[in-house]
Amino acid sequence: MNIRQPKLPIAVLERIDDLCVEFEQKWQTNSPPVIEPFLDDDIEPFARDALLAELIVLEIDYRRRHGETPTEQEYLERFPAVTKIIHDAFRGDGKPSAHFEPPSVERLAELFPSLEIIELLGAGGMGAVYKARQTGLDRVVALKVLPEEFGHDVKFSLRFTREARTLAKLSHPNIVSLYEFGNVADTYYFLMEYVEGSTLRDIVKSGELDSKHALAIVPYLCDALQYAHDKGIVHRDIKPENILMSSDGGVKIADFGLSRIVGNETQQPALTATHQVMGTPRYMAPEQLEGMRNVDHRADIYSLGVVIYEMLTGELPIGRFAAPSEKVAIDVRLDDVVLRTLEKEPKRRYQRASHIKSDVQSIATGDAADLAATIAYDDKPAVTDEKSSPVAMEQQEMAGRLLLIRRHLMERIEKSLRPLFRGQLLQVMIGVVLILIGVQCWASNTEVPHRFACGLMLHVYGVFVISQAILVCTRIRRIDYSEPVDELRSKLDSVRHGYLRAGVIVGFAWWLMWIPASVAVGFDAVVLYPNSLVPSLVVGVIGFAGSVWLYLRFLHSSKIPSEEAMRKLSSRSLRAAYLALDEIEQAQIS
Repeated sequence: MNIRQPKLPIAVLERIDDLCVEFEQKWQTNSPPVIEPFLDDDIEPFARDALLAELIVLEIDYRRRHGETPTEQEYLERFPAVTKIIHDAFRGDGKPSAHFEPPSVERLAELFPSLEIIELLGAGGMGAVYKARQTGLDRVVALKVLPEEFGHDVKFSLRFTREARTLAKLSHPNIVSLYEFGNVADTYYFLMEYVEGSTLRDIVKSGELDSKHALAIVPYLCDALQYAHDKGIVHRDIKPENILMSSDGGVKIADFGLSRIVGNETQQPALTATHQVMGTPRYMAPEQLEGMRNVDHRADIYSLGVVIYEMLTGELPIGRFAAPSEKVAIDVRLDDVVLRTLEKEPKRRYQRASHIKSDVQSIATGDAADLAATIAYDDKPAVTDEKSSPVAMEQQEMAGRLLLIRRHLMERIEKSLRPLFRGQLLQVMIGVVLILIGVQCWASNTEVPHRFACGLMLHVYGVFVISQAILVCTRIRRIDYSEPVDELRSKLDSVRHGYLRAGVIVGFAWWLMWIPASVAVGFDAVVLYPNSLVPSLVVGVIGFAGSVWLYLRFLHSSKIPSEEAMRKLSSRSLRAAYLALDEIEQAQIS
């Protein structure tokens, strides 16, 4: 469709966009729609062709995601009058065929009279970026223009409008803001936030980025990506050139969605925010390089892993690369984080950018005693064995890597359970206090029935509190992290069972235990006035019974699997421990 065609009014493009959004929503809610009903009779014939082209592309994409293999012949039989559209959908088009020459400052001044064009910042195969000033608002902006060739393609007009409308809704402190977009004299443009500073590429090349500062940057990148992914937007071109470091210390990601807008999701170079780019295949996920259509947010996870590796080591993870801790002196637990982002299979990577942030921050803020410092790669003596076969060496490397990963995950499980252990020790101290108060009450009031009974109840309750806490602590201490995963899971289940049982005995009982506790510390008015005691007992019994009933109902709900329900009821420490154990099993490490 790269021929000169009549332009569609923006209102028509937006109407097509709305229909496409509705079409996608049906797919996303597992109600696959049919294309034909979406071909609105109110749309002009040529506009209907543009809508049909987009719907066919969307349907092909979603069918492939669902494991189907749509064929070109199938669509030619369904829509015999639009063979060109179907050919384009299966083979792709829309990329500029000629070398792009950035417009002169004088030419842009004519096209954008409301802007003061200051200078050309950078240019690449997919456009150019200029520094400009909005005179009316007196603010400096970045103007990105795309090649004029795109201006003659109605299919591109629709894609540009759809994506740009979505990108304009991105509002995040770590994403370059898009102020305006449009088309002037066959030139598509974006008016964006101008970031005064340099790119991450410049900083990495200068050698001024140490591991501490690199890890401080990662959470900002994760926040930006998670925000975009939650809105269904994938960047597809994460690399140091697209990460801007402002002069005030801010971190921002640029060029969200540009590769999708220009129909360039594989190996073609894309435009950076402020500098000319050198090619990006080295940062692309394997599925992008293979040209798969169903590339999702996990491609950004992979690219982020490449960036993190490069920030830490100054090198790219190419071929059989070493773990980061073999290159620089960092916590070896970071190896697991980086290697998981660089898994070839998307399902084996982190599934959310926020999980990367959480793990990196947990490692960065850990106690010094927990850190396993390593020696820089250059300081390690080289050890070789000429008699070892390549296959044996590879098996040895794999075994060593699995052992290292298992040790890291086991350390994570052990560390996850520490807050729970400390909490149980605090519970023991609370139990001792309850016993002391109870003993003081009943021992000195043997002639006063109600005080004697209340002190005895508090004494017994304190014993229960201590016994349950000691039970959980003992089960945690009995965990042997060198045991097989099945044995470890059984021990962890035992800890969880004891913890949940303690929650019922210790926690729910306070619906009633506050009464003897009040009497034991001297508030006898609770018992002396029956009008106060009876309602308190009624409310306590109902509250205790209701809490236990709700607890059991949730635990055995048919809508929530029993295992998932127990995890939800468990403490954060136990949930983190189970997550690490699940990762060991998913990696098939025994």
